[in-house]
Amino acid sequence: MFSDSVILFIGSSSIRLWELDQYFPDYNGLNRGFGGAHISDMLYFFDIIVNPYSIKAIVFYCGDNDIASGKTPERVFNDFIHIYDKIVRLFPGVKFYYIPIKPSISRWDKWDNMNQTNHKILTWSKWNSALYYVNTATPMLEIEGIPNPKLFIEDGLHLNVTGYDLWTKIVRDRIALTLN
Repeated sequence: MFSDSVILFIGSSSIRLWELDQYFPDYNGLNRGFGGAHISDMLYFFDIIVNPYSIKAIVFYCGDNDIASGKTPERVFNDFIHIYDKIVRLFPGVKFYYIPIKPSISRWDKWDNMNQTNHKILTWSKWNSALYYVNTATPMLEIEGIPNPKLFIEDGLHLNVTGYDLWTKIVRDRIALTLN
């Protein structure tokens, strides 16, 4: 679809494990996710994972490991702003799709801080026209407000096929509406 530039998927293992050829066959998607990533890691390796490519859009998922390791929502938000600003400055006209930190079974005790981080980025996205908050988090919750176990593999952290089906539908719909 976008042969002149790529849609770059960056982030932690939730990105790395996403089979782009299967889920986004009509897009020129490139997966540069790596397991255990923090946003600070993405900044450190920026010249390897982001800079070499001609980018039309970024699909970003990171922050989960940051909060799990004890970083505050404010720190994760500030790291996010840093990488976002760096990308939009280097790639004028890029669309930036933020996938919020997911509610997971194994890290449910961290959800308040994860949700605070998501809310900060959602609020900030309203003032940044290149930033799209792609709400995948709310549909992952059951009616009782807890993570749907049917979306995860046995570890309760990483998505299974059903989880990736859900994410893909939401992300594809947003890309289709906003990327020309």
